[in-house]
Amino acid sequence: MSGRSDIRMYVEHLFEGRTLDAEAIELKEEIYGNLVARFDDYVAQGMGEDEAYARTCEAVTSVDDVMGEKDAGERDDSLDATVVAPTAAAAPGPEPTTVPCSPEPPAPQAEPAGTQRRWSTGMIVAVVVVVLLVAGIAGCTVFNALDMQRGLEDYQSQTSQTVQPVDQPDDTTYADETPTGDSTTSQTTGSNTTSDNTTSTSPSNGSSPQGETDSANDAPSQVGTSLFAKVQAHSVDELSAYAGTTLSDAARVEELVRSLPAGEYVTGVTTDAATRSVEVTYTYQDRDRVARDDDQVDLALVYDAVALMSTLDGMDTLSMVEIEDDGHDYDRDLQVFERTMLESLLGVTLDASQLTAEAWEKVRGQVMTEYVYEEAWDRAERS
Repeated sequence: MSGRSDIRMYVEHLFEGRTLDAEAIELKEEIYGNLVARFDDYVAQGMGEDEAYARTCEAVTSVDDVMGEKDAGERDDSLDATVVAPTAAAAPGPEPTTVPCSPEPPAPQAEPAGTQRRWSTGMIVAVVVVVLLVAGIAGCTVFNALDMQRGLEDYQSQTSQTVQPVDQPDDTTYADETPTGDSTTSQTTGSNTTSDNTTSTSPSNGSSPQGETDSANDAPSQVGTSLFAKVQAHSVDELSAYAGTTLSDAARVEELVRSLPAGEYVTGVTTDAATRSVEVTYTYQDRDRVARDDDQVDLALVYDAVALMSTLDGMDTLSMVEIEDDGHDYDRDLQVFERTMLESLLGVTLDASQLTAEAWEKVRGQVMTEYVYEEAWDRAERS
C-alpha cells in the first residue's frame, strides 16, 4: 500500500543533489502539497492507493519540468497583459440614416430672487456625521497627549528613586546563561572533576568541563553557553582531526563525541563495529533547563549526528538515548539516525569530503534550518 509517506519520499528523491536554499525548500513543499491533493482526489474517486500513487507520481517526474512550467506560465501572463483589443476595420459602411432631431427641451426657469435652497435630509445627516468624526478624532488626540505626558512624569519619578535589591527565589540556570557561583569558579580555574565512570577534561576555551557532575545525583550540570551558539562556533578543524576514525577505536570515538556541542551531557558511548552502529547516552536533570528554547537541544543533537556520520568510518546508525532523572521521575527517550535518512534530507554524502571550511558551512547552514533539523528529529524519534 502506498500513501503520503511514499509521496514525501518521492519528492525528497526529486530534490536529491540540489542545494536546499529557501526557494528550493518552498518549491519542494509546494510540489508535495499538490501531489498529496492529487492523490487524495484519486482515492476519493474510488481508485486504489497503489494506482493513485502511480498516477500521482506521473504528474511530476522532474523538478526541471516544474520550474520550466512555472517560467512558461510567467511568460504567458506577461503576453496576456500586453494584448490590445483589435480596432474596428476602417472599411466604409452604409451612409448613416438622418434622424430628425426632437424639439429642444425648454430652458430651466430661473428661481425668483431671494428664494433659499433647502438642504435634503441626506446632506444634513452627512454633515452631522463628519462633524462628530472630527470631534472624536480631536478628543482622542488630546487624551493621548495628556496620557503620554502623565506616563512620562510617572517614569521620571520612578527612575529617580533608589532601587533596592530583591532576593531571587528561583536559582534555575540555563545553558544560554552565564554560570555563577561555584560553576563560574570551576570554569575560570579549569579544574577537573572526576565521577565514578568518567574523568572529565578541562576545555581550552574556558567553557564548562565535559562530564562535570552535580554531587546530588551524579548528572551533568545544567550550565554552559548557548547550544545554538556552540553549533554556530563549532570548528570544522576539530572534526577533520578525527577524520577516518574507525568504530574499533572506542576511546577515540568517545573523545570525538564529547568534543561536540552537546558533549558535556554525555554519560555513555557504546560502539559496535559488527553492526556499524554507535549509541550515545545523554543525561539531564531536566531537559527544559538545558536551554530556554527546547528546539536548541534538538538542533544540537541533530548537528552532532551529522558530524559523527561525516567523521567516523563504517558507521551507518547512531542511536541517541536521552535520560531525564531529577530524583523523582525518570524519563528515557530514543532517537535513531540512519545515514541514508540524513543524506537524503541534506542532499549530500556524509563523509570526509564534507570536512572543509566551504563544504561544512553549507552543511551546517542546512542543519540549522528549522525545517531540516525538525524533520530529521521527527524521523529519528522512536517510541
